[in-house]
Amino acid sequence: MHEADDIDFVPLRTEIKMPEGGGAVRQVRMHDGSIVTFRKIDENYDPTDRDKAYSYLREHQNKGQVVTGLLYVSEESKDLHDVNKTVPQPLTTLPYEQLTPGAATLAKLQKRYR
Repeated sequence: MHEADDIDFVPLRTEIKMPEGGGAVRQVRMHDGSIVTFRKIDENYDPTDRDKAYSYLREHQNKGQVVTGLLYVSEESKDLHDVNKTVPQPLTTLPYEQLTPGAATLAKLQKRYR
């Protein structure tokens, strides 16, 4: 028998905040005394080039830096609402009858996943 670890336990600590001001590279001290180095993306960074984005991340990871900002976006990507065919209005505004299709419809839907 193995002991279970309480991996969901997070001890209460004061909030760590990014220092105000500064340049593109900032260092932040963690509770254990270690330091994490964050790098803001360069002004001329192009987030639409996948290969360059990966290269940029690897370059700065090798320097021990965590890159922050908009790292990659595919201009060909479809909107998530279009892909999932969601309704345009918030679900909280829909009547209960529209949100619950009934047992027969639910059984039919579940059958597709068996």
